[in-house]
Amino acid sequence: MHDFNETKLLPYTVKQLYSIVIDVEKYPEFLPWCIGSTVIKKRDINNFDAKLKVGYKAIDEEYISRVSGDYLKEISSNAISGPFKLLESKWKFNKVNDFCEVEFSIRYEFKSFLLGKIMGALFKKASEKMFQAFQDRAKNLYN
Repeated sequence: MHDFNETKLLPYTVKQLYSIVIDVEKYPEFLPWCIGSTVIKKRDINNFDAKLKVGYKAIDEEYISRVSGDYLKEISSNAISGPFKLLESKWKFNKVNDFCEVEFSIRYEFKSFLLGKIMGALFKKASEKMFQAFQDRAKNLYN
């Protein structure tokens, strides 16, 4: 199993950052390796299932993720189908003066040993790029 955690203080509001993370259908516009994303079952605006398609070089996979948001506090996501034995991500948002402290964590393990070996070597770099992509999205939208 692989995991990654990072916390940063960013010059945006909690609402701005929460809005970017919960807007899963916009992920293909800015998130590396995300080539498709559709909400397939909506329980409410902050709780839904989404089908995501990710690709890197000759590999592309689809999976369904159950997204649960606690408005302006945290968003968690768990894969419920696809190539992962485990895929959990969590975003926590805390107001600190005029800034937002964002804590991002992700854990995953592939069902396929081979896919796990290929992707395991890239995991830390991919997680860092993903976290940076959300920061870049905020900069593009709000600066």
